[in-house]
Amino acid sequence: MNLDDARLRRALLAPETDWRTRPRLRDAAVLAPLFRRDGQDWLLYTLRRDDLESHAGEMSFPGGAREGDEDALTCALRESHEEVGLAPDSVEVLCRLGECTSIAGYRVHVFVGRMPPPDELVPDPREVERLVPIPLAELVQKERWEWRTVEHPRLIRKIPFFEYRGDTLWGLTGLLTLDLLDRGIEPGAFLSQERREFLTAWEDERGRRNRVD
Repeated sequence: MNLDDARLRRALLAPETDWRTRPRLRDAAVLAPLFRRDGQDWLLYTLRRDDLESHAGEMSFPGGAREGDEDALTCALRESHEEVGLAPDSVEVLCRLGECTSIAGYRVHVFVGRMPPPDELVPDPREVERLVPIPLAELVQKERWEWRTVEHPRLIRKIPFFEYRGDTLWGLTGLLTLDLLDRGIEPGAFLSQERREFLTAWEDERGRRNRVD
């Protein structure tokens, strides 16, 4: 299973480097890294250490918070280098997804790029427990995705979960994965309009409880 790079570029946003900041939200940027192995596309995730103060034990794309006056793409590539040892000049940046807001109050800017196979990468042990590559051939199996209701002090939401060899991909990273598949393969096949609106809905409901059924 492969994504067509030309289709991705047409379907998604150009990889402009600017921040699209919103009031009361902190800027962050991540990289959704694609690589090809044995003729098949994979996505690379990190499994965060389970003793971190935030998002402990969760799967995520490499990335993090803005530093100084760097632009959004520089932030995503810098954080990817710091977290997993991915050299910025080894990434072919293809496009970017629309911005979304995390439950932690970050405005997340998402870039999609191609990288070499991650065999030589060395993750930072202070943040990353290990790397978790997942083949697209499994991520596109829609029956493997389960939407579960998750309660948080600020809201109640239905969140996508995907189980892979004992690891769980869920939450915002799960939504971003589905958004990428939906736009890059077949619009509407992986995210309904209602689910897609979840990517930005929390921004308007920040600090209040809300339900999306």
